[in-house]
Amino acid sequence: MNAEIVTTGTELLLGEIVDTNATFIARQLREVGVNMYYKTTVGDNRQRLAEVLRHGLQRSDLIIVTGGLGPTVDDITREAVADATGQPLEQRPEIVEHLQAQFASWGRTLTENNLRQTFLPATAEIIPNPIGTAPGFLIETETSAIICMPGVPREMKRMMADWVLPFLQERMSGDRMIISARILHTAGIGESAIDDRIADLMTVGNPTIGLAAHLGRVDIRLAAQAATPEEAQVMLADLEAEVRQRLAPWIYGVDDDTLASVIAELLRQRRATLALAETNTQGRIAASFSEADREGVLIAVLTADNPLSLSLQLGADQALTLDQESARLAAGLLQAQSGADYALVVLGTMAEDQGFWSVDRGDTWLALATPVDMITKHFPVGGADEFSGSWLTINSLNFLRKRLISI
Repeated sequence: MNAEIVTTGTELLLGEIVDTNATFIARQLREVGVNMYYKTTVGDNRQRLAEVLRHGLQRSDLIIVTGGLGPTVDDITREAVADATGQPLEQRPEIVEHLQAQFASWGRTLTENNLRQTFLPATAEIIPNPIGTAPGFLIETETSAIICMPGVPREMKRMMADWVLPFLQERMSGDRMIISARILHTAGIGESAIDDRIADLMTVGNPTIGLAAHLGRVDIRLAAQAATPEEAQVMLADLEAEVRQRLAPWIYGVDDDTLASVIAELLRQRRATLALAETNTQGRIAASFSEADREGVLIAVLTADNPLSLSLQLGADQALTLDQESARLAAGLLQAQSGADYALVVLGTMAEDQGFWSVDRGDTWLALATPVDMITKHFPVGGADEFSGSWLTINSLNFLRKRLISI
């Protein structure tokens, strides 16, 4: 079964609210083996929504619509679906009775505009809404089906659980397929370099591979479709093994892993501790451990606005500057004073006119004191802007990760 999602509401198009409904629905469809091919957002316009639905009926087995089922004049989903399917709207007495009882229980008067919710396309099947006023509905054509649900997330989720998913599972019982997915996280390698190494694997129809680039990292999404979860997992495992064979040095985690959580686990395995001193990353590295560091691997954190401030905090005999030797000195002092097994220092420029995208990009030196050695790394990037600081944070964490797995 091939599906698409249509979310309605001008507020979504204007960016006033984030469309979380489509994300939730897509994940639910994946779990029951429905293929998701399109997602469209339409404003509160009857003609445009009807046009989108007509296209959907020509290309998809299932269209799931959220939003536009309320009592106000801009709630136009019922009308647009009727237009797209060539049906009149008809008032449903059972919805009228339900609303009358609901408003009476609240001690409120049922107003005329609320009766808009009692009209549905002629052949529509009602989807109950036990926690709201607007019912959902299903319309089936010769080739496709449209399922409409309210845009209120809790009402939509209740309908998905109580009615939509059971309906889809029953409809697909004869040829239901399971879709399983896994995400491999990489750092230190670009999207084009990954594509160059695994391009041949990305042309296979099932299982599939997709790439998603983020700041400082790239995610590799693996998905497999099979008759059973066990078969899908075997397909995923085989594909993951092949991807890891080609990209092992850059893969740091799977699914919910973060660089910080992976590093924290490596430190816990060694029963080791970490100390940090940050300048232009401004505490971002320490903050990334807030969720991952549940067992106290991070025992000391220093932040400084400039090398001189860090010199004073560490009690250095000489003023630190922005160079490799100062970074090494700071890491040694931090390790000795904190008692940590590992001490990472980020020492970089912070001028307002410097940064990743500036003409003068600045400089950052990293130094890592370990139980057996001291290593450094230079990044030709400085500055304290959000992008540069985040980029340096990710690459600093990856620098630490790579050293931990090499010892």
